[in-house]
Amino acid sequence: MCPSRATGTPARAGPRAGSRRSSSSPAPRPSTCAPSANSNHNRKRLPMLGPVEYRKALEAARDEWHSKNHPFFKTWAAGELPNAAMRAYCQQHYNFVSNASRYSGIMYGLCDWHDARELLLENLNEEEDPDERHVDLLSRFGMALGMTFEEGRSAPDLPTTAALKDFIINTLMMKSVLEGIATLTIGLESQVPELYAPLIDPLRNVYGFSDEDIEFFTLHVVADVEHGDAGFQIITNHSVDERDQQMVIEQVRLAAMKRWFYMDGLWLQYVEGRQWYPAAGAQAAA
Repeated sequence: MCPSRATGTPARAGPRAGSRRSSSSPAPRPSTCAPSANSNHNRKRLPMLGPVEYRKALEAARDEWHSKNHPFFKTWAAGELPNAAMRAYCQQHYNFVSNASRYSGIMYGLCDWHDARELLLENLNEEEDPDERHVDLLSRFGMALGMTFEEGRSAPDLPTTAALKDFIINTLMMKSVLEGIATLTIGLESQVPELYAPLIDPLRNVYGFSDEDIEFFTLHVVADVEHGDAGFQIITNHSVDERDQQMVIEQVRLAAMKRWFYMDGLWLQYVEGRQWYPAAGAQAAA
């Protein structure tokens, strides 16, 4: 059976906004699964959302899988997350965020929208600031947990961490610019303030870390509010019709889901202790 018929999803005829196909590229082949005249593919399109409604729809899609509701972050905010799990978070999160500059660089090279390039360049500058590289702040927290600098940066990926990284690269390289920017700024980055803000008090007052130790978290609570807001505005500016909007809403939902699964790996391995991935070893638990 044709996939588009099986799922009820209409085939896309031609490039969407932000498509990477140049005007000189050959036109796509006609679909061999073209809908019949009485197919539900011909259903009435949804109306285009206004800016306020569009942002609410994007936030709702993200919030369906917002990692602030994941038991890992809930347990951490309650001051009950074991040291080994915090160590593992540092290690796996280093493996993830150490690629942030790469993601922004890929998107910068593929996008010619001035507002988006400006935000991506700002992200690059912040990530690579020699006086305050974000990965160095994360390593500082890891060392406050008792790890060496090398231990914090040498753990193998859990499969769920590798899957999140692969998802991002595949999105940036294979999907539209709209979907790529929405993934980075809305599906992932705009979650961060609500992930880390509830951790600040327990990190100080339950776990006993200094303000210097937890600077990675306090910095992102502020910075990623601004980045997330800019991402919403860029997506609103460049979504030209209701098809763009629905495409981006689904992409944001998918990105948030992938981040949730990333947290599942940490929870299962280092909190529930299932050892579902033995190759992770005992580095974080040492």
